[in-house]
Amino acid sequence: MNIIITGKPGSGKTTLIKKIKNYLEKKGASIGGIFTPEIREGKKRIGFEIIDIMTNERGILAEKGAPGPRVGSYGVNLETIKRVGIPGIEKAIKSADYIIIDEVAPMELKDPNFLVKVEEAFSSDKTVIAAFHRKLIQNIKDREDVQIFKIDPKNREIVYEEIKSIIEGK
Repeated sequence: MNIIITGKPGSGKTTLIKKIKNYLEKKGASIGGIFTPEIREGKKRIGFEIIDIMTNERGILAEKGAPGPRVGSYGVNLETIKRVGIPGIEKAIKSADYIIIDEVAPMELKDPNFLVKVEEAFSSDKTVIAAFHRKLIQNIKDREDVQIFKIDPKNREIVYEEIKSIIEGK
């Protein structure tokens, strides 16, 4: 079973995925995949980083005003997706117990090979826990091996408990 978490920006998708990651690690599971945290200067978001969970390799995914394909005011660094994002998912498919992908969104999809790796992860024998941009959920919602959770700040704890039950096989 694969788990997709979706919701509006600021709804807590990344927070929930980090909590699930910590829970799985406490159970002794190996985790692979990627995180894409915000880069902030004070209270202003100026970009996004991409981090390989298994190796902690990191790079700048996107920055305001940077060169590269545009998503809003951000320039996307395709080289970082190729160097950190795609290999992070590949390593997780090969050797992790669980694959975390935070997040599948327009920036990551500027490299078409990124979506290919996401689809490989979903088709692997590993459980994938992924955050999807709400407008991209159409691409994967019809899979029979996917359970989708739409979160907001009010139901985040309930969804966490439901996902823990799925992981435990209850």
